Amino acid sequence: MKKTHLVRKASEKKVERKTSRLPGFYRLSVEQRLAFLARTFHFTNEQIAQLRDGSALRVEHAVNMVENTIGVFGLPLGIGLNFIVDEREHLVPMAIEEASIIAAASKGALIIRNGGGFTTSVDEPIMIGQVQVLDLPDIDKASECVRARKNEILDRVNEADPRMSLRGGGAFDIETRLVEGGSGVGRMLVVHILVNVCEAMGANAINSVCESAGPIIESITGGRVNLRILSNLADRRISRSEFALPIDLLGDNGISGEIVASRMVEASRLAENDPYRATTHNKGIFNGICAAAIAFGQDWRAIEAGGHAYAARDGQYRALAKYSIEGSTLVGRIELPMQVGWIGGAVDTHPAVKTLRVISGVQNSRELAGLLASVGLAQNFAACLALCTEGIQKGHMALHARSVAVSAGVSVEDVESVASEMIRRGEVKVSVAEDILRGMRLRHIPARTDRELPVESFAHGKVILFGEHSTVYNHPGIISTIDLGLTVKIKPDSDGPRFLNPHFKQAFPIPDTDDDVRLFSRAADTALEMYGLQKAPIAIAVESNLVPGMGLGSSAAFSVALCSALRQFSGAPSNGQWDAELFSEAQKLEAVFHGNPSGMDAATVLSGGVIWFRKGPPREILPIRMPFPMSGLVCIVEPGARTIELVERVRDFRRRDRETVDAIFTEIANVVVDAGIALGTGDEKAAGRLMVKNHELLAGLGVSTPALDDAVNTLLDHGALGAKLTGAGGGGAVVALVEAERQQEIFRELVDQFALLFPFRLGANR
Repeated sequence: MKKTHLVRKASEKKVERKTSRLPGFYRLSVEQRLAFLARTFHFTNEQIAQLRDGSALRVEHAVNMVENTIGVFGLPLGIGLNFIVDEREHLVPMAIEEASIIAAASKGALIIRNGGGFTTSVDEPIMIGQVQVLDLPDIDKASECVRARKNEILDRVNEADPRMSLRGGGAFDIETRLVEGGSGVGRMLVVHILVNVCEAMGANAINSVCESAGPIIESITGGRVNLRILSNLADRRISRSEFALPIDLLGDNGISGEIVASRMVEASRLAENDPYRATTHNKGIFNGICAAAIAFGQDWRAIEAGGHAYAARDGQYRALAKYSIEGSTLVGRIELPMQVGWIGGAVDTHPAVKTLRVISGVQNSRELAGLLASVGLAQNFAACLALCTEGIQKGHMALHARSVAVSAGVSVEDVESVASEMIRRGEVKVSVAEDILRGMRLRHIPARTDRELPVESFAHGKVILFGEHSTVYNHPGIISTIDLGLTVKIKPDSDGPRFLNPHFKQAFPIPDTDDDVRLFSRAADTALEMYGLQKAPIAIAVESNLVPGMGLGSSAAFSVALCSALRQFSGAPSNGQWDAELFSEAQKLEAVFHGNPSGMDAATVLSGGVIWFRKGPPREILPIRMPFPMSGLVCIVEPGARTIELVERVRDFRRRDRETVDAIFTEIANVVVDAGIALGTGDEKAAGRLMVKNHELLAGLGVSTPALDDAVNTLLDHGALGAKLTGAGGGGAVVALVEAERQQEIFRELVDQFALLFPFRLGANR
């Protein structure tokens, strides 16, 4: 059957996805990389969590995939970059435990894309099934009979699986081979049944075909059928990939392109003719192919077995990838069997495979076969190029140095600097890493040496004193800024624009706030687009002593501070105070976090002090003037739920029982009115009592938790005037009003009883 070429004519091009060229991707944190995927491919939080945690395949899936299941074993999952295959951009998911494989494939693809990328051709998906026939009195006659009755056999096996025929596939030809069995077995007839398996890898389909063919072949030959199974030497299903790279692009480190190309050809000739070198040469190819095949849910063992057998098809094991100089270009070529599937097996069973397919941009089994061949060629090209120039170890050194630094106990922030210093010294050892770290500490020299930032903007955090949830339904609320806050810094970055890993105050293990980090990255992208800075060479850094996801206004502070900073960067100074346009811009960022924000948080952060807020229309933002400063405590109690989730929970409750919920909202609104009067007249005790009442009403809405209730009671037992949950609830934080002269005393008594405890002054910034 004819080969199918995948290169598209210009008139046939589809709309392409974003480029696979992502400079500086390796410098991003894991959360920033995941944020990029979430933005680019519109993944849900659940999909991103599954990628991050390896939780897509759970034991309840695994128990239906293998016998004697006891759990799930994970592999590091990364993305191969820079691939252009048949004029299409591809990101390549790769699962592998060996360092530098993904980096090498990406580097090889980066160099090759300068010559236009890879061109592939892929055979029709033809697989071979084998039926072994023995005890034949006349083996030659039996072979002739099988061939003569080929159509009868094909009709029989296709009747057994009519669905494949309906899809345009099925068994279509038969061949026979005579094989010597040696002593005790003798000559045997092997019947090959050729099957077009369409979009499947085909193992199960082929085995079914062979088993269906067994009885009729026994009847025709008079022999005894033994094995009936597919062959993994899929030499009718070959994938080919090649590239042509101008030789002058190969020059590096003082070595001319001509010399590099000549060395590449010399290395290729050794692999083509020496099985010892060919084994290592091909192993590198399968480093890339198998890593990608695993991520795509393919039978990587079948691919590798078929590839090795194909490498030895003429009786000597040889290289699968070859290089030659043709005119002024270095041409690389690879061909090997590629038995892959787009349906069936782990492709349908493993939940993560569908997500990774979306990332890749691959649409069918033939595109996948061409991509995998290209990955193998890129991997081999990068390895051979390193061997012919700088040596293979230099490419491994950076990752090895980072690993050694981590083993020596170096902090995440200092790993890069310690690793770089070890490489500079030429000694990558744990003892050397420890010595470097000691020296840094003694000299008080930080590992990170960012230049002074040209733009900086600070915004306060906030607490809701009264009125959570009811404000969504146009009831009033009272909010106060607090002393804690967040700073956004903007600096030049040639790989920008980039959102650097934000530094937040942490109360709980990182996984509990990963979603917040990703949302901040998404909001930063929204801001860059809003101000027309999508290509600005800048980096955005965040330093915060606010704990995200705790109702402390970290998203509003970030939105206001970032908008203010980007305004300054764009030449439109902003002092971060109330400005209708700045408020509108901050609200667009807040929408990333909360869907449909009331505006209360952003208005508070911009206005400062203690404010009365109603979203309107018309919107009410009124300062509450207190006769003297009041003091409070913020207690971080437990990981919080998403604001958007809690708002939806209350909305569902209201749909089920509107009368009850609206009555609670009315009572909360009355509390807010009374609280405004108490704060305005300086009646701390009345304000405290109203906070407790507000908490009880919020508990009636179902947004409190036992831990929050216990925290409120603990604060009251230690002398707080009042306490309540603050923010959306479902966990998170409690805010308390305390007498100023007792603030530090209560703080000292309770500081060890909460994950974090902050004293604050109501109306900070005023």
